[in-house]
Amino acid sequence: MRFVKNRILWISVYALAVTCVFLYVLFPSEFVLRWIESQANAAGLTLTADSLDPSLPLGVKLQNVAVRAAGAASGPALVRGDLLDVQINPLDLFQKVRTVRFQGSACGGSFEGSAGIPAEASSAGLSEGNAAFQSIDLARLGANGLPFFRGMSGQAKGTVFYVQQDAATGGAVGKLSVYLSRGAYALPEPFLGVPRIDFDRGEIQAQLKDAAVLLTKFEIYGGQVNCFLTGSIRLADRVEESLLNLKGSMELAGGRKIKMNVTVGGTLARPSFRYL
Repeated sequence: MRFVKNRILWISVYALAVTCVFLYVLFPSEFVLRWIESQANAAGLTLTADSLDPSLPLGVKLQNVAVRAAGAASGPALVRGDLLDVQINPLDLFQKVRTVRFQGSACGGSFEGSAGIPAEASSAGLSEGNAAFQSIDLARLGANGLPFFRGMSGQAKGTVFYVQQDAATGGAVGKLSVYLSRGAYALPEPFLGVPRIDFDRGEIQAQLKDAAVLLTKFEIYGGQVNCFLTGSIRLADRVEESLLNLKGSMELAGGRKIKMNVTVGGTLARPSFRYL
């Protein structure tokens, strides 16, 4: 009797293993990728990926994936990753907002979070989203197309969240917190003969309110120069053309501190510094 039970058990395990292998081999990767691209497009985004494979328990894994604003196929990527693992909750298929959880690697670091996608095709954009990231290489991040970090090096970690329609304000809101370490920022215009800021630590705090980003804190501290900025960024359809309106101060660090006021105008792609 025990032999029969063991044999049934092993046959069941074998059948399950064979079924899993066939499901993996016959998985319609191309069809699923096209479907994900259409869902992203319905949310106001453009998604591209080199390949897609199934991922346990109920998800897919994408290689070399990039997410951009809709209509900006050649513009800077909002998210670019070497690997992206997306998992769904089957119970969310019957909800007005479908929540997907994701994790992956990008720019030498890692990230994880979740995003809410409206079930109705007529609802554009993400309903909500949040993510945490760490050990991100800023030099690679800037090289991947994000103009705000172009010319920077070092490591970054932080969090970001977004809500399309806030109950209190009725508009889109979001928050970004970034902590920088051991890097450098090449100044568009030298400050008292110093061409760049080599910093030990830094912090960026920003809030999204509708079509504007309020930069509440931009502080970097280095051995030679410290920089402090606040202000706003008026978002444009092309991210790199967003207008800067920042002001603050820069100072030479050390025993004798020489401080000068500074204003930053221009765009994210072409910032202009003016020392006063």
